[in-house]
Amino acid sequence: MRRVLLAAYVCLALSLGAAEAPTPSQFLKLTVGADRTLADYGQITAYFRALAAASPRVQIENLGSTTNGHPLIMAIISSEANLRNKARHQEIAKRLADPRGLSEAQIEALAKEGKAIVLVSCSIHASEIAATQMAMEWAHALATAKDAETLRRLDQVILLLVPSLNPDGQVMETEYYRKQVGTRYEGGRLPWLYHPYVGHDNNRDWYMLTQKESLAVNRMAYHQWFPQVWLDEHQMGATGPRMFVPPYANPVAKEVHPLVWRTVDLLGSTMSLRLEEGGKAGVAYGTMFDAYWPGGTKNTGWWKNVVGLLTEVASARLASPADIDPTELSAGGKGLVEYKPQVNFPNPWKGGPWRLRDIMDYERIASDALLEACANLKADLLRNRARMAQASIQAGDPAFFYRLPVEQRDPVAAARLAHLMAENGAEVRVTKDGAYLLPTAQPLGRFVKEMMEPQRYPETRPAAGAPPMAPYDVAAWTLPLMMGVQTEKVRLSEAERNDARLLKADDWPKGGVLGSGAVAVLDRRVTAAAGLLNEALKAGNAQVALEGFEAEGKRFEAGSVLLKADAGLDRLAARHHVALRTLSGKPAVKQAALKAPRVGLLKPWTGSMDEGWTRWILEQYGFAPKSLEPKAVQAGKLRDTLDVIVLPDVSKSQLLEGRFRPEGEGTRRFMEEVPPEYSGGLGKEGLKALKEFVEQGGTVIALSASSELLMDEWTLPVRNVLPGGRGGDAFACPGSILHMHFDATHPVAFGLPAESHGFMDGRLAFQTLPASPQNRRAVIASYPDDARDILASGWIKGAEHLERKGAAVAVELGKGKVVLFGFRVQHRAQTEETFKLLFNALYWSAMAE
Repeated sequence: MRRVLLAAYVCLALSLGAAEAPTPSQFLKLTVGADRTLADYGQITAYFRALAAASPRVQIENLGSTTNGHPLIMAIISSEANLRNKARHQEIAKRLADPRGLSEAQIEALAKEGKAIVLVSCSIHASEIAATQMAMEWAHALATAKDAETLRRLDQVILLLVPSLNPDGQVMETEYYRKQVGTRYEGGRLPWLYHPYVGHDNNRDWYMLTQKESLAVNRMAYHQWFPQVWLDEHQMGATGPRMFVPPYANPVAKEVHPLVWRTVDLLGSTMSLRLEEGGKAGVAYGTMFDAYWPGGTKNTGWWKNVVGLLTEVASARLASPADIDPTELSAGGKGLVEYKPQVNFPNPWKGGPWRLRDIMDYERIASDALLEACANLKADLLRNRARMAQASIQAGDPAFFYRLPVEQRDPVAAARLAHLMAENGAEVRVTKDGAYLLPTAQPLGRFVKEMMEPQRYPETRPAAGAPPMAPYDVAAWTLPLMMGVQTEKVRLSEAERNDARLLKADDWPKGGVLGSGAVAVLDRRVTAAAGLLNEALKAGNAQVALEGFEAEGKRFEAGSVLLKADAGLDRLAARHHVALRTLSGKPAVKQAALKAPRVGLLKPWTGSMDEGWTRWILEQYGFAPKSLEPKAVQAGKLRDTLDVIVLPDVSKSQLLEGRFRPEGEGTRRFMEEVPPEYSGGLGKEGLKALKEFVEQGGTVIALSASSELLMDEWTLPVRNVLPGGRGGDAFACPGSILHMHFDATHPVAFGLPAESHGFMDGRLAFQTLPASPQNRRAVIASYPDDARDILASGWIKGAEHLERKGAAVAVELGKGKVVLFGFRVQHRAQTEETFKLLFNALYWSAMAE
């Protein structure tokens, strides 16, 4: 039967009369994949559009605009017949992703009729650039092939090919690389982030969906196309294995259906086989990359019943060759301790030249192998998508729901969480009284549970008595804890379930000015209040109540903002979904005047993702930060234009010297130089200018690691008490959510409850000295007295070192203030509850009693 089908595909190919599509090299008039040659994103999109115009097997879909306004394109590649029936195949994929109401016979019929939807995304990390070049050659080969096997694959599979998941970064990297070719900086690192905001962390955004690119691709994947398989193509360091393909390393996420891992193993093994057959040495599996964390592109899909795969190929120097001496090759890390033949690494590469073309060839073989395997397993992939969804439904209980009740400290955050889960593809319902419900019995029930409940990182050990393997990224991501949303798991009657309707786009709290009084009171418990307040401050100053008070039968917390109640404020409140209550007059309580803070944000030349995330968050909430390069700080006179300067979470050596240096070591790790105009740190001169800024009345906010610079250089009455300075062997906290106490009477903690949570990654814990006339300090946040009460979600070792220690401290210095945050108050734009601490510190800089 297979021979008959292959013969039919040959006849079909011969009957195609389309004009021959040009190769990428012919169209672009350059040799794609050659040394020192890169096609930029504009050229790539032009080629894909030309290919679509020349071939009936290719269509182009624009998924939206990137942060910098580039089109985020996706090529849809399949047989002509499949593309004519594209809508039908999308509908089949959608029905199998949510098989409720389908009989077994109907599932089987749809699995037979449908096509495997396979998504391949390239180069989300822009310096990992080879896949953007390979994608053009692969697409051309599929569009023009006449061999029966390729035609069979295209008949069974609809390929969704995203040639760049980070077009803005691709443009940055290509332009910088071209500028440096022929200089001593050729192939070196980009001196800034390869994304307008988040750099490498764009692959950490796939459940929070903050960035335009991740949001657009998420909508395509979970609301329009519903792929069964997702391959994300990456690159890694130059001196290890030549390529990683699945299976993954331990630990494994227990909530993910085993069919995901079985299919991942089978598809990855097909890649390994074809690579070995193609003479490609150095392929490894079961090492480095684990199967536990849900933050990346394909990772999040594991909990959504998608078979998510990762490939990583060793990097060259972008398009310049790398020369790897055999003595420089190494293994290391979980699953591959030594660089020698072993079961998951049977044919080590021996060293030598390594080029862009090598990377592209490895990627091409793996990509073709994926297409081959998915064509062979087409019916299984479709059937198993339905099976996994059914298992997720059955693992829940139709009567049990996660409920986000109406009564919340921050009702806007609760609505934001509900809409975020819906954006992720989950079913969300709304009760008659406005509470949000997440059913446990739904196709994405496993994903819902993973996001809503605390994590406990599995202490997987490579051998008996060995220490547990560290997580690949972080160990916790419980959204209600990070966002400050109260949730409960409830059983509902059938009548209550039937009364709840699906969430709609306009299901947000009703904002506005409530009452007819002259003074409107803004509740600082609501994180979204910052956006409203910043818009209101453009029209004039406000007053802040420095103490809690009662007025006209209502209780208001310290930090409440008093604004003039008028129609303009009402419109602002409606847009931000924030409700303000009015009073007939200002309360008789101690107050401070508040103006719009003038915010500076240090931008190190090392390219800080934390700086980018911080800048993005501040812009989203209307703070308009001014980026400060180190030379701008060194120039001094900062107080003339700024009230507050934020130092991002980077090391002391990065701040002072503009280079990385391992903490606690006397020698520097080698770091290639960049052109002098893109280099340098604050130095002693910049540090002196910062201190003068504070002494003259300014405020400096140090985010996590940058606190160490100020403690060391300014001899502040506070020190880090964690063993080894940054953790050592006695303490580890790899991205976990901890219980914390907050002093809500302090201006930096206005709006926080007395007990809440913070995200900690094992960096700092503070010990202050007793207050004195020369030591005006305040502990804003601290850890519980008992180590057993500290961990809320994730994993921690040595929690006793945090007992009764400070997590956030403020120190007055001269006329100004220094605020030190020892934990990640704005971690990757996920910890929305503790955004308030950062925002409050900014406002504190612009308050006057």
